[in-house]
Amino acid sequence: MTSFANMTQSLAASLPSTSASAAGSSSAEQKDSVPMSRLFSTLLDTIQNPQNLHSNASTSASSTIPYDIWAVPSCSSVQNRSASNTHENNIISNNNNQSHSKDDISSGSPGTSSSISITCFRCEERTPTIRCIECNDLFCHECCHKVTSDCQLREHTLLPIHQISPIGVRPNSVTNDKEVMYCEIHFEPVRYYCEGCSVFICQECTFWMHKDHSYSPIKGALDMCRVGVFRAIEDAKTGTKAVKSAIDHAVAMTKAFEKETSEANMKIRKAMRSFAQAIEDREKYLLDKVEKIRQAKMSELAEHMNTLRGILAGLAHTNENLVRSMDSEGIDLFLAKDKGKSQVDYFAFVFKNMYVIEERIMFIPPNYDLVDQIKRQCDVQSAPANLMQSLSSPSSHQSRQSQLYSLQSAQTYTALSHQMPATSSLRSLSDYPSSHTRSTNYYNHSISSSVALDSNSTRGIGQAIPGYWMAVSLKPTRSPISGVPMFSFAREGQDEGQVSRPWGLCVDREGNIIVADRRNNRIQIFNCRGEFKTMFGSKGTGPGEFDLPAGITTDTFGRIIVIDKDNHRVQIFTSSGNFILKFGSFGKECGQFQYPWDVAVNTLGNIVVTDTRNHRIQLFTSDGTYITKFVFEGANPAKMLKGPTTPRGVCFTVSGNIIVSDFENHRLLMVDPTLSKVLYYVGREGSCISELNRPSGIVTDDDGRIIVADSKNHRVIVFTSELRILWAVDLKSPGLDDKDRPSDVALTPEGYLVVLFETLPDTARDITSHGKQYIKVY
Repeated sequence: MTSFANMTQSLAASLPSTSASAAGSSSAEQKDSVPMSRLFSTLLDTIQNPQNLHSNASTSASSTIPYDIWAVPSCSSVQNRSASNTHENNIISNNNNQSHSKDDISSGSPGTSSSISITCFRCEERTPTIRCIECNDLFCHECCHKVTSDCQLREHTLLPIHQISPIGVRPNSVTNDKEVMYCEIHFEPVRYYCEGCSVFICQECTFWMHKDHSYSPIKGALDMCRVGVFRAIEDAKTGTKAVKSAIDHAVAMTKAFEKETSEANMKIRKAMRSFAQAIEDREKYLLDKVEKIRQAKMSELAEHMNTLRGILAGLAHTNENLVRSMDSEGIDLFLAKDKGKSQVDYFAFVFKNMYVIEERIMFIPPNYDLVDQIKRQCDVQSAPANLMQSLSSPSSHQSRQSQLYSLQSAQTYTALSHQMPATSSLRSLSDYPSSHTRSTNYYNHSISSSVALDSNSTRGIGQAIPGYWMAVSLKPTRSPISGVPMFSFAREGQDEGQVSRPWGLCVDREGNIIVADRRNNRIQIFNCRGEFKTMFGSKGTGPGEFDLPAGITTDTFGRIIVIDKDNHRVQIFTSSGNFILKFGSFGKECGQFQYPWDVAVNTLGNIVVTDTRNHRIQLFTSDGTYITKFVFEGANPAKMLKGPTTPRGVCFTVSGNIIVSDFENHRLLMVDPTLSKVLYYVGREGSCISELNRPSGIVTDDDGRIIVADSKNHRVIVFTSELRILWAVDLKSPGLDDKDRPSDVALTPEGYLVVLFETLPDTARDITSHGKQYIKVY
């Protein structure tokens, strides 16, 4: 009866739609017997075939309900009936509220209306994509596949929202198409995955053995595992790309290393060929010299023997005449005697005045220590690529060759300490800071030290021309008129061979005269006759560029060392003008400068620089590594000076001391080799023989004499090594005036004086000064 009542109510529910449609064409009061007959006939059919009720209900609902049937929970779901009814009301309410919305957010799946928006049952925000058969609810992908969802825990059947299950057929769940696994302990279907033990477990396991473990439903765990597998696959792909890239990089490094190997082989051969060529040239020169000596001596001896043979023949002839005259009588005998005696006396006179110096060809052996030094020249090391590349940047623009030299491990000062005689006044390596005990970068100092520290050497560690193989001794001026040079060169101008306010001057071991052309910001090289050879440098701050260069010198290896004054640094070049390295910057710290002015080098390779505005001198190794300094504080006895010491010119003496000219205070100072104290100071402002007026450049000869350019007095003064005055050379000559003052001095290999004149700034560009020549050789 209950089921029959229900069917009756269902049929009654379907009648209003039919009567409503009929009422549209007739009046409300009209009675029609056809619907009633249909009602009874339909009721009888329903009793005989109850399935038609559901079919008709479905047909009626599909014709009247405008949205997807799957959006309304099924009444056949008994276990979730109350929840479904509540959710049905919510969905209808939401659909009514959103039916007039401007934007349609419908899922667009079959069976849904485009005018009604359907949302997820749980989050009520996202569009549903999945339908649960057991719950008859719609879920989005995120809510459905959460491991805490009811559908996941109960293993409900989940289908896409557009998939319609046939009536009477239950679609299989995602997990139903697989073989069911059972727990080996409790023999129940496994439902969870224990993350700590990495096994599948049943419901009973969660209460006992895996009670405190972390576990999750199998479906969610499998999804997470697939995500992990996918990530592992992506990581494997990424790793494959990285490994392939590393292999390509290794191949490129192999090719680059092969190229570097070829370049290093070429450079080694070139460097060693230069040594071999130099030795071969020296050998050829010495052999030619021996041959010339032999030929000259052979000619002299041949001429001597021919003269002796002539005397011998003459004596034989005279002897025959005297023997014949023995038979003569009277006056003939006397005449024969007188004639024979005079001939013998003549031959005796000639013989006595004939002499030949007995000479030997003396071979002066080389310093065989050089053999070991040559064996240690150059080096090859494996260096990081970033170090090789940083030097090609503008901040450190060194050539690759100088980079290779900067990596070589040459001998340190310790190698020199055992060669120093006991009387040497230089302090040992232990007196210097340990951070500055590294050796030179570019050359090995032991070569020069073996010469400079030889017990038979008289040159000490200060040389007139560093690296020159003979002693240079100052000679008097050759012109009988005081102040008149033998020749002059370097006019005012900007062309080759012309200068503009030059200051620094030096002579290299080949006899070339090198000038720091200050205002033209370049270095010019002349031969010993004053003829222009070459020049290098330009205005700028980069490597090989200058801003008012001043002091200049060469070392025992022929390198040219230049004070880049207004760039506050020192630059070093090869003898041909190729840049090697630079060091120094503006500042007051050790190794920094404020307007450095002059530079000098000793035979150990040490470089001393006058740091003018910092009132000090600083000592460096040949690669620019700072060693020590001396600040001229307290060097103002009795407060008689005009102001702080202003070091200008500098040079090493033969005993290793350092002579500095105090430009503004008109005096000379001698500092000991350790740069720890002032040994002597001499001079005061004036024009007398014992006075100075703005002393400037300094040079020493190999006999210990010190030559100073007394600029404002227009003369050069010669001192002993203890700063006692020997004589002065007046340089006032025709063509020069009071504005042209000697600024620097040098000596030629023959010992003749070379003087560089500087004119005042206001007259440097005067047209009357264009005829003057500022370098003079006396």
